[in-house]
Amino acid sequence: MRDRFTITISDINGSKHYLLHQIIKRFVLYFTLFVVFIIVAGSYLISFLIDEVSDLERKKEITAQEQIVLKKSNDELLLKIQDKTKEFDAIKEKITDIEELVGIKPSLEEEVDARLDNISFNSTQQKVFFSNIPNGEVIPYTGLSGSFGWRVHPILKSKEFHRGIDLRANLMTPVKAPADGVIEYAGFHNSSGFGNLVIIEHNFGFKTSYAHLSSKFPVPAGQFVKKGDIIGYTGNSGLSTGPHLHYEVRFVTRPLDPKNFMEWNSTNFKEIFKKEKRVSWQSLIKIMNTQFQLLKQQ
Repeated sequence: MRDRFTITISDINGSKHYLLHQIIKRFVLYFTLFVVFIIVAGSYLISFLIDEVSDLERKKEITAQEQIVLKKSNDELLLKIQDKTKEFDAIKEKITDIEELVGIKPSLEEEVDARLDNISFNSTQQKVFFSNIPNGEVIPYTGLSGSFGWRVHPILKSKEFHRGIDLRANLMTPVKAPADGVIEYAGFHNSSGFGNLVIIEHNFGFKTSYAHLSSKFPVPAGQFVKKGDIIGYTGNSGLSTGPHLHYEVRFVTRPLDPKNFMEWNSTNFKEIFKKEKRVSWQSLIKIMNTQFQLLKQQ
């Protein structure tokens, strides 16, 4: 009976005898270990997946909260854009009123470029232009450290529209008026970052600004100046990385590229009419010529 439950395995090394119940025990043991391994591994995998799901749920909740914050911020920006659009429309209406007030409202029926090409100016008429409208150098030109247009602010590191040009200059370089006008402002302007600032209001809606000056103001606000008069000295005041002159030219609040006006002279007199389309040159020329004829008759 014992031999019936005995299994003999023979090979070149000899014979080995195994009892059947021992084989069954080993099989049950290995199978049990395998099942335990599967259960443990499955439990670990399930625990891992549960943690992953919980983590994804947390991320989903955080993302949802961020979306709510972004939506709120977007809504606020849209409201601000709407408000700014209304302000811009109001400013445009004011500009139109000012243009009409100073008599330089452009005519829609006129072909401006064609009319300007056919206009001829004598030296006396050019002199009238150059006396009233900013032109020529305000300081000796030694190069630009900042151009007109979009840029990254050298100190604030934010993208902005640079409404003027930055002219390289040594400290205390005399700054001269580019046309006749009246000093509108001369003093320290803290809120703009311009530091010591001079603003000149010229004829026919033109205005020029000079920033980062020294604290020496040779001409006070309210005083009239002629083209070529010294109105300040270069400095390093306000938000400035070094001595230079920030120079702006505006026409009825519209910023223009000052470099075009600095390069404007009698040899390229008509080029400014094509470079600066934001100025109503045709109606301005008409007004100035009328005044010139009146002066000539007197």
